[in-house]
Amino acid sequence: MKKEEAHWFEKSAKIARKYFLWLLKDNDKTRIKLDKYFPKEYVDLLSFSGLDVEPYDILLISYMGAFLTFIGFFIVDILIFLTYGFDIRNIDLFTLFLMFSVTFVFPLIMLNMLAGYPKTYARYMKIHSLGDIPEILSYLVMYLKLVPNLENSVKFAASESSTSLARDLRKMLWDMEIRVYHGIDDALTSFATMWGKWSEYFKRALHLIRSAIQERDEASRIVTLNRALDVALDGTRDMMNKFVNRLHQPAMVIYSIGIMIPLALVAMLPAAGLVGMRVTIFQVFFLYDIILPMFVFIYTRKILLSRPAAFNPPVIPIDHPKLRSIHKKTRLGVALSIGILIASPGVFFLILPFILDDGSSNPLLDFIVNPNGLNMYFPVTLFIIWGVAATVTSYTLSVYYPYKKIRDEIKQMENEFSDALYILGKRISEEKSPEESFMYAAETMEGSKIAEVFSQTGYNLTALHTNLKDAMFNPDYGSLKNVYSDRIKAIMRLFVEGIQKSQRAVSISIIRIADHLKELQAVEKKIKDTLFSLTSTLRSTVAVFAPLIGGITLAITKLISNILNSLSGKISTGAIPSTMSVPGATTRVFTLENIRPEYFVLVIGVYIIELVFLLVRFANGIDEGDDKATYMYSLGKTMPTSIMVFSITVILGQILFSSIVKT
Repeated sequence: MKKEEAHWFEKSAKIARKYFLWLLKDNDKTRIKLDKYFPKEYVDLLSFSGLDVEPYDILLISYMGAFLTFIGFFIVDILIFLTYGFDIRNIDLFTLFLMFSVTFVFPLIMLNMLAGYPKTYARYMKIHSLGDIPEILSYLVMYLKLVPNLENSVKFAASESSTSLARDLRKMLWDMEIRVYHGIDDALTSFATMWGKWSEYFKRALHLIRSAIQERDEASRIVTLNRALDVALDGTRDMMNKFVNRLHQPAMVIYSIGIMIPLALVAMLPAAGLVGMRVTIFQVFFLYDIILPMFVFIYTRKILLSRPAAFNPPVIPIDHPKLRSIHKKTRLGVALSIGILIASPGVFFLILPFILDDGSSNPLLDFIVNPNGLNMYFPVTLFIIWGVAATVTSYTLSVYYPYKKIRDEIKQMENEFSDALYILGKRISEEKSPEESFMYAAETMEGSKIAEVFSQTGYNLTALHTNLKDAMFNPDYGSLKNVYSDRIKAIMRLFVEGIQKSQRAVSISIIRIADHLKELQAVEKKIKDTLFSLTSTLRSTVAVFAPLIGGITLAITKLISNILNSLSGKISTGAIPSTMSVPGATTRVFTLENIRPEYFVLVIGVYIIELVFLLVRFANGIDEGDDKATYMYSLGKTMPTSIMVFSITVILGQILFSSIVKT
């Protein structure tokens, strides 16, 4: 059994029980709440999800999340009050509204999201299980092509797969053992009916598999089994095509409301003074760094939860030999140190104006802190943005690049395996010995990963004089010891079982299995290509276009602010008659109150970083499904590109527009 890492929700339960038990006393009042919020339907879903938590844990985690969220925003509120000298009269009503709304509403949102997470996760698991269908059906069909025994084929599929659907198959077999069902036909019929609510094509494929066993001749049985596989693959393809067709409108919503409109509005903020509005940096912070990202997160999460899984990525055990040297906490510490080192100049320059507020004068320091000094050409808060980006990039690439490399090796080996299997089957059909067949296939596929495995198998058979099973599966010297593909191991177990019965029969079956794998890979590639046409636009948007637009609009904001400040100065000096000024406008309303250029760059830069997190997750979720390793690796690759584009655009824009002075 593969060792798996504990789910984050289970880890949160341990933390909550250790440090936050005081939030929820275990008494009669709490038990009444548990009965009210966690009815039997919820408990059943919790059991299906496989999360090792109790209803009490869920409620405690929810309270913990809400409490920590409240504390976090309360600290932010205190810092905002501090900048106003704790005088509430200096704070405009809209800023106060945003502060209190976020402080009290977001903890409630967090409370509800955490309380409902097991239900959401169970629903996700059911949809995710649909991605296991091609694998499970392929194991059933491959076994039945070799040995027409339905019960043994189900046992084989259940034992060889580590998917959630295989877990349900194991439960079905257990129910059959304890006489819940009258036999394998009854059990499989009930199983098909249950999953038919989620996947009609899976139900049809299972019924075709049952009917294939009743066929009298082998040719008819093979035709029916192939038909069952075609139904499953066609259903998977159609399901994914429908999902892609439904994605166009949500993608437009994300582009417009999440990216284009907010970034375009940045350039309009200085002009808000023309209608008498007070725009403060804290309003921009709450809108761009908290409210908008939360909207994008909730919206994209809803879309991803409806994504049908097609082909789930291979599972990499955490005790993989190449992962043993990775200490995540150590690498996180190193990444944080790098980020803090890079960000420290920005933090220092950011607080310097408050330090120098005593009226002292120094030409160099004045040049650094003055908005018309260094910050006119190079916003010092870019150091902070670079520090955050460096932390994320160094951690994700150092930790998850090995995962990505292992997964790519597995996929490469699986792609090579079908060709190697065909060569192996042909050689055995010529009545060659297994060891000679493996060595011949290895020579033919020389240079590939699978050739190394086949060569080691032939060596074990020839030099060690071991049997075929030990040559591949012995835990000490087996050729598949360091192969982490369930698909390859399952097929080679079929090969070992079949060759003991009939070498000619197994050669024919192996050739058919090779053709079957090619068909699976073709469908998988077609689905990937269909999804890529959509996700490529998302990736280019978050990597280039969003930061480019953000940088340009910041430069335009600076230009408009300069022009309006110039007009404001001319009105105050009488250079422009007051009758030409905007009715009701004062000399102050043309500026963004309390918004220095470097503050603006920091807030929008944080928004760009949040967009990278959210949109890379969205693109990866569509393309790869629930694959944390691929997401983190993609995040590490996209983050530096996005921040580099943003930084270059901001600096060039500042330099170009700084020449346009107040005239």
